[in-house]
Amino acid sequence: MPDPVLLAVAHGTSYAPGIATLHALLERVRELAPGLRVELAFVDHEPPSVRGALNAFATDGVPVATLPLLLTAASHSKGDIAGTVRLVRDERPGFAVSYGRPLGPDPLLLQALADRVAEAGAGPDTALVLASAGAADPDANAEIWRAARLFWEYRGGGAPVEVAYASATTPTVTDAVRRLRTLGHDDVLVVPYFLAPGKLPSGVRRDAQDAGARAADVLGAHDAVARLVLARYAEAVGGTVLMNCDTCQYRSPWPGRENKVGQLQQPHTHPADEAVSAG
Repeated sequence: MPDPVLLAVAHGTSYAPGIATLHALLERVRELAPGLRVELAFVDHEPPSVRGALNAFATDGVPVATLPLLLTAASHSKGDIAGTVRLVRDERPGFAVSYGRPLGPDPLLLQALADRVAEAGAGPDTALVLASAGAADPDANAEIWRAARLFWEYRGGGAPVEVAYASATTPTVTDAVRRLRTLGHDDVLVVPYFLAPGKLPSGVRRDAQDAGARAADVLGAHDAVARLVLARYAEAVGGTVLMNCDTCQYRSPWPGRENKVGQLQQPHTHPADEAVSAG
């Protein structure tokens, strides 16, 4: 049997440079693993959909390792993508499809972040704001604080690494920069915790500038990220996927979200899938 296809699944964006960056990242993955078939699908906005891609592979009898091309475990990786994989498995008995875990947290991401920070001209005394998308899932939001602490440790301590969110929750980028200013830090760099440019990363950069801070680049097609994608692929193919889910809202009864515990996960409906159903 051939090696499973690496199907990387991103959120999707209508912003062309963001799509180009994701393709560039996967091209670097191909360069690091000659002979491995690497494809891209999207939860939303862009074709192909996860369901469409998996059904095509199932029809061709090609095994697949599905990987969420996402930095944190939130609704897309826990529900939308996982639900689609389950659905296609049920619809296609005998189809060999495995499912991996999101990219973060991992030392390779910290390496990529450190390079982006250095490229932005930050020094050891530069205070940082790690700015992520934000989510309705408290476990996913907490993961950013963990990433910030790990990055602070990776840098050897010193200047603080604060957290901010571009949507769904607080603190905002403005809040985080203001806090660092209050603590006496004049040199502040906002570090977007995103794989590719898009609407939210653009908002992070704009808010950083409005607050008088600088902004680093997104992680993009960094070699360390490409190596991490291959590591997650190896886990999925080898059956050694490990998930840190003890505080997941689908496992722990968070106040106001108790009804989510044990909830069956359903796939997100991609516009391309709606078109097929309508036809």
